[in-house]
Amino acid sequence: MIKLKITELETPCLVVDLDKLEKNIAEMQQLANHHGVKLWPMIKTHKSHYIVDKQIKAGAEGILAAKLSEAEKMLEANVKKIMLAYPIIGEGKLKRLIALSKKAEVYCSIDSLISAEILNKAGIDSQTLFKCIVIIDSGLNRLGIKPEETARFVKSLKELSNLKVVGVATHGGHVYGAVDREGVIEAANQEIMAIEAAEKQLLEEGVACEVVAIGSSPTVKVINNYSSIKQIRPGNYVFNDAVQMALGVAKEDDCSLFVRATVISIPEEGRAIIDAGSKILCLDTGAHGNTSIVGYGRVKGFEEIVVKGLSEELGRLQYNPSKIQLQIGDIIEIIPNHACTVANMVDRIYGVRNRMVEKEILVSARGLVY
Repeated sequence: MIKLKITELETPCLVVDLDKLEKNIAEMQQLANHHGVKLWPMIKTHKSHYIVDKQIKAGAEGILAAKLSEAEKMLEANVKKIMLAYPIIGEGKLKRLIALSKKAEVYCSIDSLISAEILNKAGIDSQTLFKCIVIIDSGLNRLGIKPEETARFVKSLKELSNLKVVGVATHGGHVYGAVDREGVIEAANQEIMAIEAAEKQLLEEGVACEVVAIGSSPTVKVINNYSSIKQIRPGNYVFNDAVQMALGVAKEDDCSLFVRATVISIPEEGRAIIDAGSKILCLDTGAHGNTSIVGYGRVKGFEEIVVKGLSEELGRLQYNPSKIQLQIGDIIEIIPNHACTVANMVDRIYGVRNRMVEKEILVSARGLVY
């Protein structure tokens, strides 16, 4: 595309600083390499061929996909290894899973005998052997079995001929309810203890653990001892966002993704209206109730400005007019609270370097939630 100045972009728009994006990708890969673990990034954060290609070229072993449709789309980016984060249920999805398994090395996830039996039947019918990862609940209380139930659960699968249990994985997503770095460390420790307990039971049952995976962007950054871990599966790290800042694991300068918005009205002193609303910033204040989040994003360079409210197309800023002077026509840049939801709201992200638009990054799997 013809290079534009960032100031020439129509607002509202979603922008990523390419230097920061590449730095974030490199640093997470360096963390994985340093600790001797394989990086399998969760790609629901960006849903982009362009970014997943950078992750794979940097050294990522494979990807973690939230949905089967995301995984299918990532095949187009020459991804060869895919972990599916959640159980696959439904006749149509199982047919697609079988087709996917013929094109890439696929790891399925299970957390119940019923989901395992459904998968096993599909395997028998299609003559497919599914590699399966047991989901462990390390404190999020969403999917997964408790660590102490691992041996019993694996024993219940022994008659299922077309499943092969190859390890365990957990997502310490409850970290997003933490209010500081100490809370992040506590959640990380819970994640490690849970996965180690589950792995021990698998080994006692004679199951070789090819996969011992943890993963959230905050927790992987604070863990010191990776001796029992084989894979990490963070996602948000490529962008970072206001939640990561609130947790104390990222600074403003680490956040590569931001929304540019224009001040279109100042009805009264201390209240300004911008042209970015919930259709681009999202009404997300933290996935699991983070109380440290104020407003609906952080205005870069102006911590005192609060994005106080959002309607669909407009945002409301609140600030002290004796300290901050805004004018109609001013453009501000907002770091979203949750980058993953914001990226899914647009068709393209403008990649900039040195304030010049260098690349239109297509959100390749936008809206693929099935």
